[in-house]
Amino acid sequence: MSQSRTIAGLVLFGILCSCLTLPTHAQLDQIAPSETAVRVAIDPRVELISIIFRLAGNPEYCQGKVAAYINDVDEHFGPFRNHAVVQLARQLRRTRGVSYDACMSMAVHLTDASDLKEKIPFDPHPPTLDGRWRVDEAREFLQKARQFVEDTSFDEFVDKHQTMYRLTESRMKKVLDEEAHLEWFDQFFGRRPQASFSVILGLVNGGQCYGPRCRADDAKEDLYCVLGVWKTDGEGMPTFDREVLSTVVHEFCHSYANPIIDQHEAELRVAGQKIFPHVSSAMQRQAYGNWKTMMCESLVRACVVRYIRRHDGAVAAWMEIQKQKQRQFLWMKELSDLLGEYETARDEYPSLEKFAPQIVSFFDDYAKGFADKQKELDAKRPQVVAMTPANGAVDVDPSLSAIKVVFDRPMQDGSWSMVGGGPNFPEIVGKPAYDSTKTVWTVSVKLKPDWPYQFMLNSDRFTNFRSSDGVSLAPVKVSFRTGRTESRD
Repeated sequence: MSQSRTIAGLVLFGILCSCLTLPTHAQLDQIAPSETAVRVAIDPRVELISIIFRLAGNPEYCQGKVAAYINDVDEHFGPFRNHAVVQLARQLRRTRGVSYDACMSMAVHLTDASDLKEKIPFDPHPPTLDGRWRVDEAREFLQKARQFVEDTSFDEFVDKHQTMYRLTESRMKKVLDEEAHLEWFDQFFGRRPQASFSVILGLVNGGQCYGPRCRADDAKEDLYCVLGVWKTDGEGMPTFDREVLSTVVHEFCHSYANPIIDQHEAELRVAGQKIFPHVSSAMQRQAYGNWKTMMCESLVRACVVRYIRRHDGAVAAWMEIQKQKQRQFLWMKELSDLLGEYETARDEYPSLEKFAPQIVSFFDDYAKGFADKQKELDAKRPQVVAMTPANGAVDVDPSLSAIKVVFDRPMQDGSWSMVGGGPNFPEIVGKPAYDSTKTVWTVSVKLKPDWPYQFMLNSDRFTNFRSSDGVSLAPVKVSFRTGRTESRD
């Protein structure tokens, strides 16, 4: 989850609440709820691995929002940026792609943050340990990490921050106790009596969240939501609200959905490889680099829609579907409706795994005409034909008072998404507007001399630049640089 500034026009949508299939509460309640307890903790294993990969320069571990904590991390561990384990982490990212969830997968497969022993043997390679970790490299990493723990006095750093840790845990636990419905997992996916649930709060991770799991040979499973911390209160301390729950559900759903995709990988491959090229740019911007990851995310997100539909109602579910379609999961409504059919046929399908053949058939059917549909949509998609200043321009006059964008067709009035943030986002000094033809969009700005600017017209999340027919502009990255102000005598 990224923090960005967005200048967006207001768009009103019609909501058809009958568009989603919903089983009655009585039908769902036939599957008796279980006592689903959840552990909430700041886990030293997660903090340790996150800090190592932060020092290694992994951008996803350099997004911390709790300023006081991040400052302490950098002050305490900064002198160890070239430690042997940090150098190895850099190498593993470069050569093996060890990043994002691979790092957290390692963390949850360790006994603790001191001994760093294998919670389950790494040889043979455990199916729940991310495949980017080779056994020999994983063990070399742990050997060097043990030395890092000793050299940096990591345990002392953890002890020093116990007050912040306990406060953070208590705030998150309060939200879960008051708002979460974790019994839904057994009801929706089918019982997994050997599963334990842990919400691990990652103070280094900002908006980045992960859903790793660890499964022992005795079928005992530890399911994790590694939840980044991206909101703070007036005193800079971590805070949480009800909006975080969909992320918690999302990450736990990975422990259920990913194994289904893994088990049916061969059957899903053809459909996935047909669909992925048409949405690859948007997927890769979200760090989903291949068709299989896209499939995992698709199933997870459709499951989240069903959770929201069950507990927050049809309108909230519809809004979630629109959000996922904006992120180019274009099949989200249809896939969610399919899972609605699963919910009403639990006598026939006691678990989602039993329903997997229908999911495979869905993607086979969806993929058949997807390429042609995308070509038709692309032909209707608006295009930017000119800009002032030109995209990529240098030496732009800093006295320029407005940015203008010219489109190849009339656009939807009062609707736009200029997305960005930070010092390189132009200072907006007036309300954006279209001209009478609705083809020229203008926003008044105040620019600085000798300064680089950048922003997006639409993004994966914000898509309010739309043609009069309602088709969104594909995201456009805009950058330019102003020249120096001429000196005058």
